[in-house]
Amino acid sequence: MSNRSIYLLVVLVLSFFALVFLNGCSSGEDTAYDRVEESIQMSDDSGDAGFIAEKESYSIERRAPSEQASSIETTNRMVIYNGNISIEVLDYHKAQQHIQDHAEELGGFVVESYLHHSGNNDVYGTLVVRIPQENFNSFLNELESTSTKVLERSIHGNDVTEEYVDLNSRLRSKEAVEERLLSFMNDAQNTEDLLKISNDLGKVQEEIEQLKGRINYLDNHVSLSTVSIHIRERNINVPSLQEGDSLNTWKKAQSLFMDTVNSIITFFSAVIVFVIGLSPIIVPTLIIVLIIVNVHNKKKRNMDQ
Repeated sequence: MSNRSIYLLVVLVLSFFALVFLNGCSSGEDTAYDRVEESIQMSDDSGDAGFIAEKESYSIERRAPSEQASSIETTNRMVIYNGNISIEVLDYHKAQQHIQDHAEELGGFVVESYLHHSGNNDVYGTLVVRIPQENFNSFLNELESTSTKVLERSIHGNDVTEEYVDLNSRLRSKEAVEERLLSFMNDAQNTEDLLKISNDLGKVQEEIEQLKGRINYLDNHVSLSTVSIHIRERNINVPSLQEGDSLNTWKKAQSLFMDTVNSIITFFSAVIVFVIGLSPIIVPTLIIVLIIVNVHNKKKRNMDQ
């Protein structure tokens, strides 16, 4: 064997041992993260849960699209209904009490009430009522039948079925990750792994609470529809016949007579004040006018003679 062949053989042997050593080091440094990721990936490959793992948060966000589509098809549609109706009534307070009583009979309740009086004695306000979805339409029909006039009516529906299915899928995924993290926490061999698992477990549990909160919100708004009722009282004023005592005919006649006398006295008083106040001007003026008139008359008589 030549020296060159021996040299190549030595290099190959050393390279082999180096690869074995590096592989052993990397295997020894695997943490709980690697194990949970591997476990999730194995479950995904075997089809046990149908989840897709995300490395950063140990999360599995959603199931396969085909599985989601089949779930939506087999799940009842979840629709949030909101109604808006404006009505006119003869008596606001009676109508308000009737609506409240009827809502309670149907298993609903009033969540908001607003009342306003205008300067023209008009009364109007708003009631916001939560009604079980199965009684939603019957409640609106009852409002129409008991009002004197329906000014406006509208219904809006928001289909949240796909969101609801997706939220539940994500919740199951997070709960699966939480369970695995708890099991790996019990098997943690060093403090570093324990701290990392504890930190990621807290994030997963926070996400679980957020998902549960959103699911509860959708459940509540699907089961209980919201109806906003705008009520306006139709105000019709019919004047009544006045009684004799309320007319005060004699007193009103006396008042008018005294007002007339006072007006005449006030007028003459003003004239007297005017004449006396301007007498220094009026008297000389009158004298001069009388002299001029007298002289003019004398000349006229002389000319006539």
